[in-house]
Amino acid sequence: MSLLTVSNLTKRYSRGGMTLAAVDDVSFHIEPGETLALAGPSGSGKSTIARLALRLIEPDGGRIEFEGDDFLALGGSALRARRARLQMVFQDPLAAFNPRATVARVLDDPLRIHGVAPRSERPRRIAALLERVGLAADLAPRAIHEISGGQRQRVAIARAIATKPPLIVLDEAVSALDVSVRGRILDLLLDLQREERIAYLFISHDLGVVRAVAHRVILLDAGRIAESGDARTVIDAPRSAIGKALVAAAPRLNRNRP
Repeated sequence: MSLLTVSNLTKRYSRGGMTLAAVDDVSFHIEPGETLALAGPSGSGKSTIARLALRLIEPDGGRIEFEGDDFLALGGSALRARRARLQMVFQDPLAAFNPRATVARVLDDPLRIHGVAPRSERPRRIAALLERVGLAADLAPRAIHEISGGQRQRVAIARAIATKPPLIVLDEAVSALDVSVRGRILDLLLDLQREERIAYLFISHDLGVVRAVAHRVILLDAGRIAESGDARTVIDAPRSAIGKALVAAAPRLNRNRP
């Protein structure tokens, strides 16, 4: 059984009297411990699909199954409980956090909201989460705006894994980082996947990064699937016009997924 199955997903928006299909009949699945990348230019529907998959926005049509259940049928307490099983890491962690919140507060929230640990145990859990993503425990009292971009993204990943989710959506999660920091964050994500068998829905416009981390890739163009398959096969020999354009624009990374 697939971890996540998306079938015929559609999302439309009305602008200026016109109806635009941001996502048009998109289907895919993700297996436990797998990375599926969604790649494409700006406006191709990548981030909209990510938000639909997490039900941050609602689709106009299609079906989403998560862990064998109809995810779109869930509501109220059942939906809140299931949200602990899906987490997201955004492109800009400073925008995703209250910048004046402390690192400890950011990591305390999922532990408290989802009942992961009692209050007395949460400081120990927070220290363990920071250590897990390669940060010192004494970072906990620091404000989010006081730490570096790479540290903030590690805190974002720590927050995402706090509830031990089987699936994390990464929406351009490394694109705002410089190359050296980006490589370390990618290594961290791969280590977490190997050790925890986390699945990733990895959103990116950069096929160099996709080739480094993804098992499979879907190339999107104007809300529709233009091409899909094994990540290395698609990126090394794209068949679609959008795939060829993305490959031509991708920086070369001397990295290969093990």
